[in-house]
Amino acid sequence: MKTRLSKIARDFKSHISEVVEFLRVNGYECEEDPEVEFSSEVAEFIENNFPAFLSERYKENLSQVPKKKEKNTDTIPSEQVPLELKIIDSASKEKKLIERIIGFTEFDWHYTIAKFKGTCSQPVDFNLFDEVLCDLLLTEQMSAEKIGNILGFDIEKDPAENDILLKAIKDLKADKMLDGDESILWLTNVGIEYAKNGVKFSTFTRDFDLYIDSIGVSKEKVKEIFSNLKSEKTPNFNKDFLPKNIEEVKPIAELQAPEIHFPKKNFLLQECKPTAAEGFKAKVWVVLLENFRDNTLRAIVYDEKQNKVIDTLSEALDKQDELKSELLERLVKVDDEIEFTNEEKQKEQVEIELALINKQEEIEEAIKRQDTVKIKEIEKEVEAIKRHFNSLEFEVELKKLFDTTSDTILIQSPWVRNFAFKNRVPFIKEYLRKGGRVYIAYSENESFGGEDMVQEESKKLLAELDKNLNFYCCELPAFHYKNVWLMRKNKENSYYSGSYNILSFFVHQNMKNVRQEKMTRMGWDSELEEQYLEVFKKFGLKYINSAIEDFNTLCQNPPAKINREYLQKLRKVENTKLSPFKGIGVAEFDSALGTLEETKTENLNHYRKIFFESEIERYKKQVIELFHKPLSPDRKKSLQNEFEKLREEFLDFLDLQISKGTEVTDMINNLKVFIPKHQKQHNHNKNKKRR
Repeated sequence: MKTRLSKIARDFKSHISEVVEFLRVNGYECEEDPEVEFSSEVAEFIENNFPAFLSERYKENLSQVPKKKEKNTDTIPSEQVPLELKIIDSASKEKKLIERIIGFTEFDWHYTIAKFKGTCSQPVDFNLFDEVLCDLLLTEQMSAEKIGNILGFDIEKDPAENDILLKAIKDLKADKMLDGDESILWLTNVGIEYAKNGVKFSTFTRDFDLYIDSIGVSKEKVKEIFSNLKSEKTPNFNKDFLPKNIEEVKPIAELQAPEIHFPKKNFLLQECKPTAAEGFKAKVWVVLLENFRDNTLRAIVYDEKQNKVIDTLSEALDKQDELKSELLERLVKVDDEIEFTNEEKQKEQVEIELALINKQEEIEEAIKRQDTVKIKEIEKEVEAIKRHFNSLEFEVELKKLFDTTSDTILIQSPWVRNFAFKNRVPFIKEYLRKGGRVYIAYSENESFGGEDMVQEESKKLLAELDKNLNFYCCELPAFHYKNVWLMRKNKENSYYSGSYNILSFFVHQNMKNVRQEKMTRMGWDSELEEQYLEVFKKFGLKYINSAIEDFNTLCQNPPAKINREYLQKLRKVENTKLSPFKGIGVAEFDSALGTLEETKTENLNHYRKIFFESEIERYKKQVIELFHKPLSPDRKKSLQNEFEKLREEFLDFLDLQISKGTEVTDMINNLKVFIPKHQKQHNHNKNKKRR
């Protein structure tokens, strides 16, 4: 299916001229005609690479305008960020300088919803009639008849007045404020108390729920928290934590169901009956952090549904030392990158941790003084000190590199695993869209028939990404280390290496040490520059050899009839994908590129000449057919323009221009045109007017 140029420009909210310029830069011949159509292959090429072209153009325009320097903060949409990274990122924002993230694990937080039917008394303001009756009965006991006489009611002769009085007495009796019968009435003790306060109490029955958790969350917040968590029912649950009588129900109801029991406003639970109880487990994540100043372990609870750390749950879980130890044991069992060890920390790590401990104390002092300027100064100093990252911390650091830069990132890793690489793809795509370049280097298999270093799904993803002009992947001789290079246009380069392990220590039953993988940020120097160029040139050699192979295949398999599509393929073999490797001093690359360009020029000219000659013959045949047919002036003019444009395109072939091109031009010029009668009359009238 073909796509029009106008639609492509509209989809990218761009100008047609920008799309055309992009295509010409990348070896495509294209006119600024909105109706010109492109094949699905070209449309895919535009989709993969045009956004980066626009980003670069925007940056170029921006650089010409005096403006305060701003960080690039383009980030991918939240829904595309892998869950694991959301967890680590949230925990990183919570952790202190003296803490290190160890790992995270799923956790089922059990709680129970206990259901009750309760009877509650609630205050009701006296109406005027209630107030008068109670005031009378406060003075003495009276009969209904006497009360009626004082009020001016004739209860014997007027049934309506009798009904009003008796109803008021009945209501007060129902509220347990009056006792007696019509012959003599008096206020009860409750009635006397109510009368003095000017309020009475009515009762109602209502169902209510109480949330009970087994770990120790504040009873005031437990309902609010768990009602917002993703939970599922559990058939079996611990009933030991449920309230056993009304006195145990009241303090919980006061916090979670104040509409049924809230003494401060005189809502009083009089009686209650349990009707049901249901067990639930909330699905949350627990992140464990090491405090290397105090040798302690802290827990943070993250909720996927709300994408945030739940402070109340974190505080409750953090008090459960035995449970935290169990979670640490679980982490070590399931995570290949974490293990217990008896090794000691290296001197460098100890020194860095001491520096971070001092900075944490400075920050705490600055917070007490509310000195925001000092806090920012310390944060900058910490950036320089913080050089070691365990595997989880480095995921956050890597995300920051992708989010805040748009330069060149080269990642060296022995393996390309499906799960990990799939999670990184959205960040890579966004980085490419911003105009950044990404290079992925992986190791070749160490043994014949061994497990592939790149898993199948990852191979497909690499191949898809490789269609982007700014993405590169390359297999290197077998290696085991992990490196990340960030090459900035301003030369403020960064390098991270994962050659060692990082140690973490915890207060534990057996005082065990925990070892994890480590990435270290290294200071940039000339030696690292050489190492980077050594790796970088391997990418260049791979892509120049691939370009040569593609070109040879094209040249060895030309179509039976040379057409523009074939010329286009020859022309774009050496495209902008090779530009990063030009002129960087790699002799082998420069020699191969020179040979390719020379051979490409020769072959392209050879096939261009064949195409030009075939086009001349096609026009000649067309003109011969038109010699004996009526031809309109417009059609002849169009034919003249088309052939003239063709000749201008191939001006470098003078021999064909002279020997054949001129002949066809003359043939077209000598074509006779047919002028319709109405046009002859129109021309005759115009001539008469001129005279």
